[in-house]
Parts: sequence; structure tokens; C-alpha cells
Amino acid sequence: MSSATVPLHPGSPAEFTVVREFFRQADFQDATLCRVLSLGDMSDLGRVQWANAGLESLAPSLRWCLQTFVRGLSSAEDEARAICGDAVFAAFHSLGLLRPSEKTPANCVCPVWVYPAAGFVIVTDRRDDPEGGELVPAEDIVFPAIYAGTLRFLQLLPEARGGDALDLCGGSGIGALQLARTARTAATADLTRRSALFAEFNSRLNGVDMQSLCGDLYAPVEGRQFDLIAAHPPFVPSMRTDMVYRDGGETGEEITRRVIKGLPAHLRPGGTCMILCVARDTKEQALEHRVREWLGSAADEFDIIFGLEKILSVEEVIDSLRKRGQQIAEAGARQLQERLHSLGTSQFVYGAIFIRRGHESAAKEPCRVRLTLAGAAPDFEHLLQWRRFCRQPGFPEWLAAARPRLSPALRFTIRHAVHEGSLTPVDFVFEIEAGFHAALRLDGWVVPLIAQLEGGKAVNEVYSAAMKEEKLPAGFKLEDFLELVRGMIDRGFLSVETP
Repeated sequence: MSSATVPLHPGSPAEFTVVREFFRQADFQDATLCRVLSLGDMSDLGRVQWANAGLESLAPSLRWCLQTFVRGLSSAEDEARAICGDAVFAAFHSLGLLRPSEKTPANCVCPVWVYPAAGFVIVTDRRDDPEGGELVPAEDIVFPAIYAGTLRFLQLLPEARGGDALDLCGGSGIGALQLARTARTAATADLTRRSALFAEFNSRLNGVDMQSLCGDLYAPVEGRQFDLIAAHPPFVPSMRTDMVYRDGGETGEEITRRVIKGLPAHLRPGGTCMILCVARDTKEQALEHRVREWLGSAADEFDIIFGLEKILSVEEVIDSLRKRGQQIAEAGARQLQERLHSLGTSQFVYGAIFIRRGHESAAKEPCRVRLTLAGAAPDFEHLLQWRRFCRQPGFPEWLAAARPRLSPALRFTIRHAVHEGSLTPVDFVFEIEAGFHAALRLDGWVVPLIAQLEGGKAVNEVYSAAMKEEKLPAGFKLEDFLELVRGMIDRGFLSVETP
């Protein structure tokens, strides 16, 4: 079966309303499915053993939704009418969510994939043919919104805080739907008309006011600026050019680079950009420094944090292409490997790039942190705000008088070794595993100073007492201690309240 034509229909507001209400009453939501199917999250849906799922214990409407929309099974028309009611059944047909089976006209099938995600009901292309034949996917297929990468993207999306939000490479529109919860206006843009149609349908299905646009990245919003720009771009290095939904150019990062190059024209001062992507560290520069170069002459206006989640070798990336179904012969794999190495690729990195545009122009050193699976947008927001505060006039004086405290998540480890027959402390490591992971190895004489930072003493008081008691090495100045404390707040070892 070819899915090149879009089976969905615009429908009327009344039809979307009755369908939305049916899904609500059926409790067709991701929290419910995760509970009844014992899923960690919706990305585990493909692992469900349906024969043992116990669907017979569910209410008839939820069981029918699972069988018809999630599993993609055909159902008898009289059963569907009895469960839905005539008005909802007619609306499902009018919107293109049900159609008569070609093999068994007395049955109906769903030509698309319908499932709950992030509190919405989402429609995307099917992964199989509803009639049991061979599915030939459209070249511009709309990917599911419950892949692990998409759910991670949603977890990392900042709140729009009443601003104007734009989601690029929007696919099904799930990103813009989430942004619309906190935005004044929300828009999604995608290169393909198919994605734009699906995104528009999903906005109507969920009763969310958002704009669905079709065009190449910023082309549909030329002349407009936003307070929040997000993207989860294609990242596959090109082997051929017909898979438009996943083609990321010769290195896989072309779309990411173009999103970032467009920020000076489209991100307002004070605005934030978040991109979840795979890109490259090169032999000359880490990704975050390359990002700064992509911003061009406006680079000093932006603060850049890269949250590294995973490192992949060139060989691992090529192997992942094969696992994703790309037919790559040995000669092609070698050619791609040689190309990536010739372009200076040292490794690929997966993670989130957060970029904040300031109201002033001042050089800012890009920052890399180690992102954990628990990491989310507030962790980046907190670090960006702290970095901005550190650049304010009078900051050193403020920090000297501040009273930071040890993070509750902090772990401190002392490693001992045998020295002259006795166990002797030789290694002192501070470690934290929260939104970010960080480890810091310090000399033993520093540890008692840090231990005193429990919210009761000012930084300069701790330093002055240690200096008076001659517990500091020669040449260790207050400025050195302030820089150490600042860095430990950066990485979350210490916390402090800012004005």
C-alpha cells in the first residue's frame, strides 16, 4: 500500500469536538495506557505482548480505542457504532480516522496511527498496512511522536512563559502543541506539506490554537521574531537524498547549523533556543565552540550551553544507519567513514543545545555539561540565569558576602591508599548526579573550607578564618577561592540564592 496521499480530512469544529470528547470519556491518555500496559513511557508501546495484555478487563470504549487506533486492527461496523454512538462514528469517518475495510466491507479500519502522547491525542502515519498488505511509506512520512528521542525532546522543552514560540522540523506538531500550553502564540514549521497537514489536524483534534506552516526552516516566518525557538532536526548523514524527513546533509548536522545561523534574525533578546540533536566534535573544536561560530557577527549576544548525553564514534553512527534500515554496502560505509574523517570529525555527540540571547553584547565562553536522563529544561534555565548573574557589575563582592550551601545531592568520596604501611587519604572527589552529572577532584586542604559552606557562613568569612589559622597554601588568594566557589555553583555542588 502506498501512503503518499494524506487520508485525513479537515472536518468541522463540531466533529473534532465530539471525537475529542469521546477520547476523554474513554480515558484514552498516555498515563492510563502506561498504567494498564505496564509501560515505562509511551516509547515502550512496541514491546507490548498484546496476547497477555489483559485488555478484556478494560472498559469497552478504551479497549476498542486500543484495538482500533493503537494496534490498527479492523473492527465490525456494528460494534464500532454501538461503542461510539452514531454521531462519533460518523465524525470518525468524516475526519478520515475510520474507513470501510477493502477486504471486509462490513468492518472498518483506521488508515493512520492514533495514540495518546504528552497529554494529547496524536495522529501520525501508520507503520503497517491496515489491510495486512505491504506498506510503502511516503517519502515524507510523518514520524511517530512517541519515539524515545521525541519524548526526550518534550522533556527538555522550556516553558514559553507567555511569549511567542516556534518549533522547527515540527513533524506531527507535538512540540508546538506542548509549547502552546504556556505560549501567547505557538507555531510549527516543517519542510513537507504532509507534516504541515498532520500538525494542523492534530491541533484541531486537541482543540489547541497553533499555527501549522510549511516551508524550509525559517522561510514561512520571514520577518518574524520569537521568544522561544525549538528544534529536533534530522541528523542522519546523507547517503541518498530521497528520504527528506531524516536527511541532515553530508555530516548529519546541516539542519542544526542552519537553525542556529537563523537565530540572530529570529530570536528576540532575552529569548531561548533549545535544539536536541546529534552533531560533531571536530579535531579543532568542540561542538559548543562551533555553535558560537555559526552565530556569526552576533555571537557575543548569545550564551551557549551544550548538555552532552551520549558520545558516538563515527563507526557507531554508520552502524546505527544500518540498524535504522538504510541499505549501506561495505563500499558505501567506507566512503562515508572516509568523508566524515576527512571533514575533521573526531566524534559525534548527542544532547541538548541551549542558547540564550542577552540584552547586551559581551563575549561569553560556551559551556559543556554532562546531561543525565533526569535533566530537564529547568536545569538549563537555572544555569543560564546563574551565568548571566555572574557577569553583573559587583558580582565578586556579592559572592564574597554570599552564604552558599552544599547541595543535598552532593556525594563526597575519599580514596585511601597504603603509604608506609598505613592507609592514607590520597584522593578527594566531589560528585553530583542530578539534572547534570559532575565530578570534581580537589586537594585535601580545600575540603574543610568547602565543608563549612552550609548556609551559615559567608564565603569571605570562611576564607578569612582559614587564612588566620594558616590553613591555606602560600599565594592562595580570596579571588582564587571565589572562582572555585563560583565553579562549584556552576556545576551544582553548591547552591545559593540570588537577588
